[in-house]
Amino acid sequence: MKRNTTAPFALKVTVAALASAGVLGSAPAWSQEAAPADAPQVEGKTVVVVTGVRRAAQTAQKIKQDADNVVDSIVADDIGKFPDTNVAETLARVTGIQVRRDAGEANSVLIRGLPGISTLLNGREMFTTTGRYIQLADIPSSMLQRVDVYKSQSAELLEGGIAGVIDVRTNRPFDFKGATVSVNAGARHLDKAHRTNPDANALFSNRWKTDAGEFGALVGLSYVKSDYWEERSFQSFPISKDWLGAGATGPDVLGLQTIYGKRKRTAANFAAQYKPNADLEFYAEGLASHFQGNDQTDLLVGFPFWASSSSATMIPGTKEVDTVTSQNANTILSTQARYADNKTSQVALGAKWRVAPGLRLTSELAHTDSKYVWRNPILDVITNVPNAYGKTNVDGGAYVKYSGFDIGNAANINLLQLFDRYGNDKGSSTDFRSDAIFTPANDGLFKEFLAGVRANRRTAESIKSFEGSVSAPNNVKASTLPAMTCNTPTLSRDYGTQTWYTPCASYLLDDTATVRQAVTGNPAAKGLDPGSFFKDVEKNVSMYVSSKIGFDVGAIPVDGLLGVRVTRTDSDLIGKSQVNGQYVETPVSASGTNVLPSANFKARLPHDVIARVAYAKTLTRPSFAQLNPGTAYVAANGTTVQATASGGNPNLKPFTGQNLDTALEWYFAPTGMLGVTVFRHNFDGYIINKSVPEMFQGIKYDTSRPFNTDKGHLQGLEMSYRQFYDRLPGWLGGFGMEANASYMEGGLTSSIVPGLQGKPFSGMSKNSYNLVALYERAGVSARLAYNWRSKFVEVYGDHPSNSGNAPARDLIAAPMSTLDGSLSYKFTPNLSVTLTGTNLLNFQYVDYWTDQRLYPRDTRRYDRTFGLALNWKN
Repeated sequence: MKRNTTAPFALKVTVAALASAGVLGSAPAWSQEAAPADAPQVEGKTVVVVTGVRRAAQTAQKIKQDADNVVDSIVADDIGKFPDTNVAETLARVTGIQVRRDAGEANSVLIRGLPGISTLLNGREMFTTTGRYIQLADIPSSMLQRVDVYKSQSAELLEGGIAGVIDVRTNRPFDFKGATVSVNAGARHLDKAHRTNPDANALFSNRWKTDAGEFGALVGLSYVKSDYWEERSFQSFPISKDWLGAGATGPDVLGLQTIYGKRKRTAANFAAQYKPNADLEFYAEGLASHFQGNDQTDLLVGFPFWASSSSATMIPGTKEVDTVTSQNANTILSTQARYADNKTSQVALGAKWRVAPGLRLTSELAHTDSKYVWRNPILDVITNVPNAYGKTNVDGGAYVKYSGFDIGNAANINLLQLFDRYGNDKGSSTDFRSDAIFTPANDGLFKEFLAGVRANRRTAESIKSFEGSVSAPNNVKASTLPAMTCNTPTLSRDYGTQTWYTPCASYLLDDTATVRQAVTGNPAAKGLDPGSFFKDVEKNVSMYVSSKIGFDVGAIPVDGLLGVRVTRTDSDLIGKSQVNGQYVETPVSASGTNVLPSANFKARLPHDVIARVAYAKTLTRPSFAQLNPGTAYVAANGTTVQATASGGNPNLKPFTGQNLDTALEWYFAPTGMLGVTVFRHNFDGYIINKSVPEMFQGIKYDTSRPFNTDKGHLQGLEMSYRQFYDRLPGWLGGFGMEANASYMEGGLTSSIVPGLQGKPFSGMSKNSYNLVALYERAGVSARLAYNWRSKFVEVYGDHPSNSGNAPARDLIAAPMSTLDGSLSYKFTPNLSVTLTGTNLLNFQYVDYWTDQRLYPRDTRRYDRTFGLALNWKN
């Protein structure tokens, strides 16, 4: 039987799909060598040009179909048009990916319930300061061509992602036929923040043919501003209240919290390509992103049970507190001001050379630099409220009401304590790699041979100020600093108290010296803590060899990609610890070699069905902060705050996994597929933090350090479906749907932290799904996406230090969901308008201890956003 590995498509396909067919699974430096994005592909049939959401869906499907690995992709609808404002939000649509949303946006990403991911930019390692991966929320989606999520790995992929690899890809000038200009400008309104923010991006690209060869140049710019709002009601861990009756429990604290501020993200990327002839290409490209944030958290923390007189009622049929009434109750009002500035950039130079008809070579040198500066002054003030009423569960959260007292008047408030916090992190990397692909002339078992080498040097450095608070003198009124007087914005719902006095965050940041003088009597900043300092230098050399093979099993063609990657890491770690009252350097050197075999097989069954089996050994290295050999100590503060310490563990080993994926995929149309994947991962050395008592200078500190655990596993099922319903009559033929769902279970066999054996990983939902309605017809492009994930455990065996004999309880996050949408209309081939909306159902986050009705902790509400943008492209 003649092997036909590419089905004929008479369709216009973007460069993303063509690049992925073959070389994407090979050396990443070759992955964008393809026909221009705007060039129709004609194979003896009438060209059908598809655009918008249909083209994005078709391209993503083509990438998945042609890939050697188990891959899912999200592709831009058009230049600068992704369905979300940042990459983390976008990835929530991918099968098996779960995200957390806090402070107005998605800020963490899990692949199949695990955080051990590797992030790449155009196939190169990308990270933020001292981390192993980049904060994906910091990358504007508008700059992207597509995002690929590798769930199975192969030897040519960079190691480091035990859960998977996320490769963020941008455009290059040779992706387009010629001069290309794209401009998107608009604004988004946030309903709870009551703000409307600008959002803009632009791309300029061209290519020229000259006697010296072909040149191409591209520049992209992006600006996103966001004023956001989040509000919370909360209560503390339920502890014994025996004075209310035997077995009675309730919280010590009922409170309210607002989180609001502004973020600005600016980014720019460039790419240049030069082909002196058909066999040789040079390129340079880079990306720079700048994040600036000013925000604050304002807290009202009521202590009704600590009052001189209080009474309570119980939730009917239980011994759990329902309401509490008290007189002369202390209440702490706190402002946590935050300023953050993060700059990350990467520049790469490379070349591709077709040495001979069957031999291609690539080489690339890249440098990455990331710096993060932050300040976080926290000022607590205190007052005594004559009459207070609290309820533990109103609309899922706490309710706090005061009467006969103006809690917005600074004259009624005293200064309490100041936390003077600041620090900085930085990281850099220089990375060289070279790859070779050899294609034999004869059509035998071996279709391609691949080999490569990579040498990398990374540095990471961090330091922060001493932790702990400084108490203010007694009875110093907050009104003595009148310029610091602010009131919180009014909450969107009735929580009993809608607004209260709070120290102005801008004053805490801009006039910190004045605040220090008022609280401590000294305007000088608290010093940097040598115990928090670490500097790591890591050198890594890795090599890989692999081969693509092809053979027939009866009438069934089978493709395979077999390989092995060998990686050696040498680290020099420096921290500082106290010895006889003096800080001294604590240097530690470590090295290790890992062998990572992999095998990916793909069988092309009849009727456009593909069966896959993939195996790989993977690893995730500890973060640099986790490896810190130093320890920072925080002394006890009276009788309420115990002595604590935190440090790293230079003896940590990489977290490794043996991953097996099997998949069955039916591609019944260019934009129609049905797939199911079953996976099993066996882990060794999963890293978790554990608090243990440690003696230092005669004092016992509750010390938190990371440790490698024993073995564990993760297994599950993923299903995905995509189809446009072209056979429906008339305008109904523009409808389509994407749906995916995942189920997973797994846990640890841990001797490090008792009680975790067999329990699911914290942060992992057992079930999740996405439903996406699509429409593309007559200039209209629309998407309505619903995302849902089931409950998950945040903390196992939570048991705060003041809980006495109260039983430990798991802290659980209730199911999460969000509905987002976009609607575009194309007035002309060049001009369109897009309307977007996020959090359309006004989702309410809730977490609780064991029982949501009896022991709620947080109830959080976020902004809904509505955006309008004009999109122009030549």
